[in-house]
Amino acid sequence: MALGGCGVFGGSARAQAYDTDAVHREIPLEDAPGAPDAAAACAALSESLLRFRLGEEPAANALTCPVGTALTIALLYAGSDAPADGVDSLLGVSAAKAADADSGTTRDLTWSALQNALLAYDPSDEELNDFDPEQIPEAPLLHIANRVLLVGDDPAVEQSYLDAAREWYAATTEHADRDDAKAALDAWAERHTGGLIKSSGIEITKDTRLVLQNALLFAARWSTTFDANHTYDQDFTLADGSTVTAQLMHEDFFRPCVQGEGWQAVRLPYWDGDDDAQLVMDVILPDAGVAPTDLPEGAWEQASAALDAVTEDRRSEVVLALPTLDLKPGPVDLLAFLDAQGTTLDSLEHIGEELVVDQAVQQVRLMVKEEGTVAGALTELSGADGAAAPPEAPVQFIVDHPFALRIVDQLTGLVLIEGVIMDPTAAAE
Repeated sequence: MALGGCGVFGGSARAQAYDTDAVHREIPLEDAPGAPDAAAACAALSESLLRFRLGEEPAANALTCPVGTALTIALLYAGSDAPADGVDSLLGVSAAKAADADSGTTRDLTWSALQNALLAYDPSDEELNDFDPEQIPEAPLLHIANRVLLVGDDPAVEQSYLDAAREWYAATTEHADRDDAKAALDAWAERHTGGLIKSSGIEITKDTRLVLQNALLFAARWSTTFDANHTYDQDFTLADGSTVTAQLMHEDFFRPCVQGEGWQAVRLPYWDGDDDAQLVMDVILPDAGVAPTDLPEGAWEQASAALDAVTEDRRSEVVLALPTLDLKPGPVDLLAFLDAQGTTLDSLEHIGEELVVDQAVQQVRLMVKEEGTVAGALTELSGADGAAAPPEAPVQFIVDHPFALRIVDQLTGLVLIEGVIMDPTAAAE
């Protein structure tokens, strides 16, 4: 997210640390009773964004990192008790806010607790530096980082805002000359996404005052990996009825599997050393000839809820065929989406005077292969002036036409990555 004015938030390899005496508060999830509502709002935000993107390009793949979008907006309003209209509703804290006169504390406490709950798999600095997207680590990795980059000689940003960003969201604050800002943004993005996203989506202008960056890096092995010898070419039918040749992984598993009106869904757990996996991928496959966006709104979330309800003794034998993926659809303009939702990211007096959000961009890359999944997401803002019971027979779950997928943290209910895959053969840009 980029904000403009008389200075700039950006980042570069030559960025300098900016002093703050604030200490990050580690809020436990149980201290945030509104967290389930916030997670549900995050899922709704994700579906709305994917449907918006596919409304623009119906045949294209669409990926989003809803938790990154939500955390970046929460970071923008850190410490604010008067956010823009619609922000608290977008972040799912309106109900909790009604019970607490201090809406800023309610919002920050809720999203800070959710962020902290996701850090159980946070890598060390050494593990992050050594991360290789082609080598999925044995233990799950889930890294989330936030930064505020001040740009230029006089960014004119309130110290109270920088303190709140650190206190609630563990955001680091750095400062860069305007000429160095883009390089600083790129370097931070590449490091905190494990090299999956190498360049910032923000354009530094003469009016930029600061840039907010949120990064997510996810890597995890399947609880039972696919045998690479069972991966082979197979037809994948596109939305227009034509076919492409995709690489599909094949395996038989006992997995939670449910059916709904016009769709079926299967849950693939990631290995974390526990029989009750916290991290899962849900694959939602519409009936042949039905696009994922043709399903009613909320159907993808309903599929995950139905999978939640499947007990171990009700798992199905699933004959699964799933495409390998390496997708990076391209930057998404979040401002256009938010504008379509009727939300304007204004009311930024808690950060500085005469400040507006002039850019909001998200980039996501997703890799799905026999060993597991790797995903990276970068969300940035800049400011400037101016189900049915499983059958007895094995379920044939052949993903050979457009589908939706969701990577979910079951502890918080947060959707980390969600996508609609129209063509699995599209190469990462």
